[in-house]
Amino acid sequence: MIKKHKISASQLFCLLILSRLSVEIVFPRTASAAAVEAISALVISELARFALALPLIVYSFNGDNIHRAVRQKNRFFGWVGALFAALLLTGASLRTLFLTSEFTVKNLLIGGSMWTIFIISVVLAVYAAVMGTESLARAGVIVLMAAALVTVAVMLADIPYMRSTAITGGGDFNEFLDELVERFMRGGDYLIFAALLPYVDKKTKYSAGKCALLFAMFSTLLSVLLCVVNCLVLREMYGLCEYPFIAAASLSDVAFFKRLDGAAAAVWMLCAVFRSGLMLLAAGKTISEIYHAKNYKPVRENGGAA
Repeated sequence: MIKKHKISASQLFCLLILSRLSVEIVFPRTASAAAVEAISALVISELARFALALPLIVYSFNGDNIHRAVRQKNRFFGWVGALFAALLLTGASLRTLFLTSEFTVKNLLIGGSMWTIFIISVVLAVYAAVMGTESLARAGVIVLMAAALVTVAVMLADIPYMRSTAITGGGDFNEFLDELVERFMRGGDYLIFAALLPYVDKKTKYSAGKCALLFAMFSTLLSVLLCVVNCLVLREMYGLCEYPFIAAASLSDVAFFKRLDGAAAAVWMLCAVFRSGLMLLAAGKTISEIYHAKNYKPVRENGGAA
């Protein structure tokens, strides 16, 4: 049973996975057209983000609010850190909304007004943020299940088109560096983790920390799986496709559904807007927690205030 104003560690895991995978599908293909370079850059960027987030993950095994902890040690650094995190989250949210709008007019509403879609997406993202942590967590699990079903369906339908010879290297080193930077900039999920950490109902002392470690592992594995599938299916066409997964989905043929690219594009577009709302919520929670830190009184083990 989830306590009031709390979400479970498994719900937080679903939110983080949903946020991470949505950018791999909705964001346009990065610089490198070679499979080996693309996969290598993906893995390196994931490891780099994990290394930067490691202090936060270690802290989460014993604490529940790193921004508040820093604020209590030093007010200036507490506010600077929280504001910087909130700005990064807000910027990442706006970038996601912009690229999602571009994705929509190129794959769903072809010929539509990008700025109209952008405004509608902003409204939906703000509404998602206003829903609050619990409602967003429940909705996130449902949305992730829908996204998982359509994605698995695409992968299974594309098996006949897969060729192992597609995994080749030979890309330009400058393109590889551009790919590495772009993939690194697709982060922000650990900042979401930090912001929502105080709202996690820990069944054990290590629930939140295990959630972060599992996210680090599965986000890497699933992102690599998506990239590998795209390369195997599209082969030499991979470097020519702006949205490889949607291009691969257009080849699928499942009974009377035929092509699944429309369904995949619609579901993952919704996921990307959901990610934007989640980031806006995290930005707001970060500022709220640091603002109310002055009123926080730690509780001793015997139940009395410190």
